[in-house]
Amino acid sequence: MRIWKIALVGCGDIAEHVYMPQMPRNKRVEVVACCDLKPERTAFFQDAFGIPQAYANVDDLLGACDFDILMDVASIPAHYEINMKALRAGKHLYSQKPVGLTPGQATEMIEAAAKAGVKFSASPVHMLRDDIRLAKSMIADGAIGKVSLVRAVAAHGGPEYFQYRANDPSWFYEPGAGALYDLGVHALTMATGILGPAKEATCVAAVSEPLRTVRSGRFDGKRIQSDRLYDNYNILLDFGNGAIANLVCGFCLKGQKASSLEIYGDLGAIHFGNDGLEVYYDDPQRKIRGWIRPEPQSRPADAFFHCMCIGDLVDAIERDRPTGLPPEHARHVVELMCEIEASAKTGTRRAISSVFYTDEHLNLP
Repeated sequence: MRIWKIALVGCGDIAEHVYMPQMPRNKRVEVVACCDLKPERTAFFQDAFGIPQAYANVDDLLGACDFDILMDVASIPAHYEINMKALRAGKHLYSQKPVGLTPGQATEMIEAAAKAGVKFSASPVHMLRDDIRLAKSMIADGAIGKVSLVRAVAAHGGPEYFQYRANDPSWFYEPGAGALYDLGVHALTMATGILGPAKEATCVAAVSEPLRTVRSGRFDGKRIQSDRLYDNYNILLDFGNGAIANLVCGFCLKGQKASSLEIYGDLGAIHFGNDGLEVYYDDPQRKIRGWIRPEPQSRPADAFFHCMCIGDLVDAIERDRPTGLPPEHARHVVELMCEIEASAKTGTRRAISSVFYTDEHLNLP
């Protein structure tokens, strides 16, 4: 059984608290190197996670390290440059979201991956989730009829507010980052992953908190000027054929209990709550309607974890199939984010041109 060698680029909070603690659950991979501009972070990762090699930049990593998959979990503005270097070097790639800042950048990466003959997998990981895969299966079977509306919330109080951070969160409020690229990408990925490519986008957005204060961690008390980017978005997507989506995202929800995702059809609804998935089922022939909680038919829902993205990528490489997180979907979401910003600034409906394939044919493990 082959063990796939991974090089981790970006030794920040998400790598420390999410990816690296979960990586040992996959026995098919080994993290052989880490890379970060800050030597104290690579030193910490080597000590904390037993990573044998460390590099200060991607060029040195690619030139000296023997590995198979580059895992890009660096900051948002750095993804495009890192990803292109990895793909041109013939490395399989998993990229944190978003893969780039424009559809053109995403297209360059897709073409580079095809030219190099490598697999390219793109965060967010939602379309690998058991509950979303179950919901898509139920929709395909007609359990809630024709879907007319998806509602999603991807918001919190801001990166300086909602969690402890060892690194300065100021960069989240600089051009090339922001609430839409950091959080809106989640809601957009879920909505389009369920309904398919959107045809039009409309948005109202605002700067709701122009000055912020870090609330924990090493930079507790630091003031951040946060008026250069919108931090509060209400987004409408039109998918045609009577289906729309309403998405809320931003850095302004200090506390909220709204469902992260709800799907409505003409025969029922699917609700994603903290304690699992619920379905409002309406069977006119049997004269039965009401809420039910579906029993899992395969692995339990708690078997999902973020590093399933790496297991999926390895399986895609070995079986030579598309990844379950296709970069074409990520490109569509990037185009949406660009047009959403344009809509917020101009007050106009924006046409969306990109498309992507659906994942029903993938036979994911």
